[in-house]
Amino acid sequence: MQERLVTIIIPVYNGESVLEDSAGDVFAQDYPHVELIAVNDGSADGSLGVLETLKAKAPSNVTMKIIDQPNGGVCSARNAGLDAATGDYIAFLDQDDRIPDYYVTGLVNAMSPEDEMVIGGSIDVHAGTGKTADRDLDTQEPWSMYRNTAPWGRLYRRDTINANGIRFEDLKISEDFYFNFLYLSCCHKGKVVIISQSGYRWTINKGSESHANMSRIGKDRDVTEMLDRLLSDMKAVTKDSALDAVLFEYLVIKHIVWYLLFVRKGASGNELKEVYGKCMCFLEEHFPDYRKNPMLKPGHPKGENRKIRFIVRAAVRLHGMHLLLPLIRIM
Repeated sequence: MQERLVTIIIPVYNGESVLEDSAGDVFAQDYPHVELIAVNDGSADGSLGVLETLKAKAPSNVTMKIIDQPNGGVCSARNAGLDAATGDYIAFLDQDDRIPDYYVTGLVNAMSPEDEMVIGGSIDVHAGTGKTADRDLDTQEPWSMYRNTAPWGRLYRRDTINANGIRFEDLKISEDFYFNFLYLSCCHKGKVVIISQSGYRWTINKGSESHANMSRIGKDRDVTEMLDRLLSDMKAVTKDSALDAVLFEYLVIKHIVWYLLFVRKGASGNELKEVYGKCMCFLEEHFPDYRKNPMLKPGHPKGENRKIRFIVRAAVRLHGMHLLLPLIRIM
């Protein structure tokens, strides 16, 4: 059987200091058919020149394309890459992250021609300290499909993306959540493969724009706006869907709790009250029985971090006692 072409998309913004490493990792892949699409998203540094130099050095197993566009943000850059992609499979790589030489081969080998997605664990790398932590996935636990909402560490089918018109929404927060779960709503039960570890090394930089976005208030940073779009656009969750209705509902609850804990850092008292009310109204409207979700019981969902399970369960209980908002205000 002819090996599938894999497209790797890298959004680039002022990345001249890291591109030698990340693009170099793509060049080092032991997989024989790779298409690298680097989207220079209006960089103000020498990123474009670095990309052009790298393109001239691309090995025989890698075809490199460069897209140069005005700054439009990471969603615009990833969408430009998707529009230009010709691979059978799609993978994403952030400019300051790293992948081992077996990364693509491992993902492709896990995905049969009938499968629709592969999701793998990753490795956290803390910028500055260099400390690492493995985020392995339990291949036997259904919750593993929901643990990571980033687009990296996984493999998509391009035909599924294009057939369903799936693209990143122009959001400043949770754009990955929207893309991944819109995609998963198009997948079928038994066609999403979980592997324990992909080898993807995610660089955690608390001073990055993505971390700063978490605490800012704005319509394009409103998690309920994203969730409204997602619920409107995604296919219905049925018994044949890859998504599980109970686990997905818990994930939405968790995501809203996460959002409130971050947004409190940059919100005034009145802003926090408004955001809090909007979030809880969203849950009541779309998931009216969310407080009875079985995953809110102790020990569930299996495979979730214990601390996170406790925080989500406690938040729901405190809300029911009208204590969650006062507690968030003084944290």
